[in-house]
Amino acid sequence: MENNTQELELPQGVTPDFLLSQLRQRFNKLSDHRASNSSFHLTDMLMSGFAMFSLKYASLLQFETQTEVERVNLHQLYGIKQLCTDSQMRKVLDLVNPNDLKAMYAENFQQLQRLGITEAYRSYRDYLIVAIDGVTHFESKKVNCPCCLVKTHKEASISYSHSMLCAMLVKPGQKEVFVMGTEPILCQDGQEKNDCERSASKRLLDEMALHYQDEKLLITEDALYSTGPNITQITENNWSYVLGIKPEGNKTLFKCFDEQQPSHRAKKFAYVEKGVNHQFKYVNNLPLNGTNAQLRVNVLLYEQTDKQGKTTKFSWVTNLVLDRKSALEVMKIGRSRWKIENETFNTLKNQGYQFEHNYGHGKKNLSTVLAYLMLLAFHTDQLIQRCNPSFQKIWKAAKTKTKLWQTQRALFMVHIFLSFQQLYYTMAALFKVKLE
Repeated sequence: MENNTQELELPQGVTPDFLLSQLRQRFNKLSDHRASNSSFHLTDMLMSGFAMFSLKYASLLQFETQTEVERVNLHQLYGIKQLCTDSQMRKVLDLVNPNDLKAMYAENFQQLQRLGITEAYRSYRDYLIVAIDGVTHFESKKVNCPCCLVKTHKEASISYSHSMLCAMLVKPGQKEVFVMGTEPILCQDGQEKNDCERSASKRLLDEMALHYQDEKLLITEDALYSTGPNITQITENNWSYVLGIKPEGNKTLFKCFDEQQPSHRAKKFAYVEKGVNHQFKYVNNLPLNGTNAQLRVNVLLYEQTDKQGKTTKFSWVTNLVLDRKSALEVMKIGRSRWKIENETFNTLKNQGYQFEHNYGHGKKNLSTVLAYLMLLAFHTDQLIQRCNPSFQKIWKAAKTKTKLWQTQRALFMVHIFLSFQQLYYTMAALFKVKLE
């Protein structure tokens, strides 16, 4: 294994060629537990899986049926020295420890720091907002393993799935989101879906504490996580939180909130902007619930009425002290949680990554490893999208990401390129875009 490779310094311009070279170096450092005389290098296997998602191939089979030009480009652009069959790739990746890939998220965060991106993502009071939510990445009615989540449907059929929690760096007004952590949701975590997610959340926060303990994080999650243990875990890490909460899910808290309305402790204000009415009500220092009366939270209720008269209601608990200014910020932070669904999960499902396609289950780790490789490809794309002027100009000319990815893959199949930058110049010419 090439464990003595030095990490390259970041150039001023972030290019795909640099990022892929850096990723290959990181893959080279991972332990390969196979026999030393294995035919295919682990790094080539990992880079092949990454390239499949990077190039937006619809399946492992489609990736395997390469033209000779594609083979040359995979070597030139992704550094893949030896390609293998899809069955060989599945067999090898099934044995990879997913935790080895998870460790790369913290390295990617350090890269964001060196580029100054984390400073650009600081929000209210210099917090970095981390949105956490769960997503399913494998589902089948036949293939299963002991770790699969089991769901019984109304028609009495059973489906098996693999899901995970994702923690994403987000900021209101910023298009890009970046992966900070993931954690599989396992069948062994509990009998109920909510129990499983909460158990996975505890592990995820524990792991994030190891990597980001010195960071000023603000965790935003949905109402499932407005519990005493979760809030305690967040605050013990010296982080803050803005968590969704529902009146039907915490009747004690909302009764207490309503009882405070006649008093001076209850505050409210409203304003109209561009025909939209915004109304806020908040109370500080209320007991979370009867079980955790010693745990005090601040409660914000927000209603938005649009020009058509449609009203949408939101409510959150937070440890940020609420006043007129901070209530506005908490509302923005709470609503930014949807960026993990819109900018992450929907992008993975609808913009070429084929997130809902079953690339493989395996006997051990394949499904999770493939999901993590997809997220590494997504992170790389997000970084290029934010920092690479050539990509930005081509994307603007192509109008949609789907069109851009289709053009890139079409060229990749029929023309040999020495670098991604050369590929970008060819794409730019097709869209009549002039690059510097």
